[in-house]
Amino acid sequence: MRQQEHPKSSLQQSVMQHLHLLLTTAFGGFPCDEDFGCGIWDHDFDNVTSAHKLKELIRQSLLKSIQEKEKRLGNIRVELMIMQEELADGPNGIRVKKRINISIGGVLQSTNEQLVFKDSFFVGPLSY
Repeated sequence: MRQQEHPKSSLQQSVMQHLHLLLTTAFGGFPCDEDFGCGIWDHDFDNVTSAHKLKELIRQSLLKSIQEKEKRLGNIRVELMIMQEELADGPNGIRVKKRINISIGGVLQSTNEQLVFKDSFFVGPLSY
């Protein structure tokens, strides 16, 4: 470890890193703030709920979490798409997993610039 200053992040990079952290954290996964995170991981192995209802539950959870935890972003829009994907599983054949593609848009409050953040995750079992 060197006694050097870390490189600085732009406002856009900082917001996008915070959004990624919010998306990858389950509720209760951050001991200092039990409400930090999102509901994606509450539905990780949910095979009972319809795809449309699951999509809306996750979208609403993401929107609420972003509105509460990322105050630098306004006019927030959350879009997501849930797809089934077949992945090669070595000599064992093929695994089917859900892939969630997420697009978050909004306006940076301090600069009035548009921001678009995209991420995707495989769920059930957890991997990204």
